[in-house]
Amino acid sequence: PADLAMIRGMVERLATRLKSQPDDPEGWVRLVRAYAVLGDAASRDAALAQARARYAGRKDILDQLAEAARAEPMR
Repeated sequence: PADLAMIRGMVERLATRLKSQPDDPEGWVRLVRAYAVLGDAASRDAALAQARARYAGRKDILDQLAEAARAEPMR
């Protein structure tokens, strides 16, 4: 569907922005949640690993990331 293509485009733009401006914990949480909702486990896990490494000392952010990764995929 067109909506899904639009969503994927927004997610890709967010991922691209985080590559050049990675110091954005809320952005990483949104990206991990978006991949989880899209059912893209490989991208979710890759983004989660990057964000966990970046925010290793920040339990608050790590908790948000873990919660985002558990988001239910769309049906």
